[in-house]
Amino acid sequence: MKSTIAKKTEGYGYKYTELADINKYCEDNGIRYWQETETSEINQKDYIITYLVENGETTKHRGCQIVDAVLQGIKNPVQEYGSSLTYCRRYSLLMALGLATEDDDASSLTQQNNPTKEDAENYVITFGKYNGKLLSEVIKDSWYKNYLLSGNDEYIKKCIELLTGEKMPTEKEQQERLELINDLNGLVELTNTDYEKLLAHYKVESNADMTTEQLKDAVEKLKEKLVWE
Repeated sequence: MKSTIAKKTEGYGYKYTELADINKYCEDNGIRYWQETETSEINQKDYIITYLVENGETTKHRGCQIVDAVLQGIKNPVQEYGSSLTYCRRYSLLMALGLATEDDDASSLTQQNNPTKEDAENYVITFGKYNGKLLSEVIKDSWYKNYLLSGNDEYIKKCIELLTGEKMPTEKEQQERLELINDLNGLVELTNTDYEKLLAHYKVESNADMTTEQLKDAVEKLKEKLVWE
């Protein structure tokens, strides 16, 4: 079974895998799926839930949070929400399937993906709820910064690295963080943990602000709590 799918379609400033290609992959490997949205009891945000049916077994996978729709320029909230929903469906399905995406060619290694500090400071977001805003301002929203880092635009990722002075996580590290955050959210619900107190303990405003080590620590502590309850 292959574990990569090539990115083909241009949009939102990055290349992404077409949903039709993922469906073909599922068909070739005898996998069926369906998706729905689910509102988290913790933060009241909507997430994509993917159900995979493989070898007669059904598994549930929480995926991306759907970005809030807002009025931006000529776009209306319905269009914005629809665009976000389509992106989240596709990326959440890739996450559930455990698929990586591969570059179409060597362009990702050329200078177009190596911005300067000046490029980063002048980079303007051209999509989503922050359309028309400078990236340097947008990344003050920690959740949206992580949303950008979970996408396929290497140029934006490198701009963020230049602006923050922080080494950006690899795709594998980012996937690990997503899984840890999902595990943490689930354990908070299972153990009836006070979410605000948990965040206060780690001195952060949201789980997106937690370091990977903090996420691991919180998950382990809640697993221990679950065993003793």
